[in-house]
Amino acid sequence: MRPTRLPEVRFIREGLYVPSARTLALADVHLGWEETLHDEGTLVPRGHLRAVLERLEGIVRTLDGRARLERVVVNGDLRHRFGPWTRQAWREAQEFLDCLQAVASEVVLVEGNHDEGSLAALAERREGVLVRKEYGVDGLWFIHGDRAPEAVPEGVEAIVIGHEHPAVGLRDPVTGRVETFKCFLVGRYRGRTLVVQPALNPWTLGSDLLREEPLSPLLAEGVLEGCRVYPLGDDGTVLSFGPLRRLLPGGTGSGVRA
Repeated sequence: MRPTRLPEVRFIREGLYVPSARTLALADVHLGWEETLHDEGTLVPRGHLRAVLERLEGIVRTLDGRARLERVVVNGDLRHRFGPWTRQAWREAQEFLDCLQAVASEVVLVEGNHDEGSLAALAERREGVLVRKEYGVDGLWFIHGDRAPEAVPEGVEAIVIGHEHPAVGLRDPVTGRVETFKCFLVGRYRGRTLVVQPALNPWTLGSDLLREEPLSPLLAEGVLEGCRVYPLGDDGTVLSFGPLRRLLPGGTGSGVRA
């Protein structure tokens, strides 16, 4: 699926692919997620890292050709738990980076609010792994999205963020059941295209933006309502549902309604 007004990128499952730069962007992996839930008393089955790697493999398999990627950008929140690394999260991060470096010449880790100050240790002994607070390539500017930028650099055509874990809950008009789908959002922010990526974390769907307030300050002040919605089907197909405002209660859209 090629999103409207952004022909230079492709949405592939939870990934954003830039063909001209052979760059794949992912967001919100949240390694160590299951360990944190266990420590908080919530029992979930083991296998979060395996599910993440299976999702990554599916995205890479869908890319054009078999040539090595130029880079993978992880746009924030590689890890879940705040504070020092735990042994399990550290092992998971090393294995995840091994897989990324097997398919790309360069890995760029953009710091998210869960990562602050903890990613340098991962990169210091790995050639080709960079840690950045922001990263630009081919007119795209990757920032995590937990803070509003003080300024947008010249030459930026589109801002790409994570952080939000966007999803929409749609009610079947026949059964009345609400199904929640991860989604991409495409809107406008300070005169540029804004793209919001869904979380790569396969065990959470995200925040239902038809019922919850946005987390990212970049989606405040009417930006969210003007975004177009691109939900992910169960098989990874990216669909187009038009403007979010049409799905909100009282909207003018037809078909499934929140």
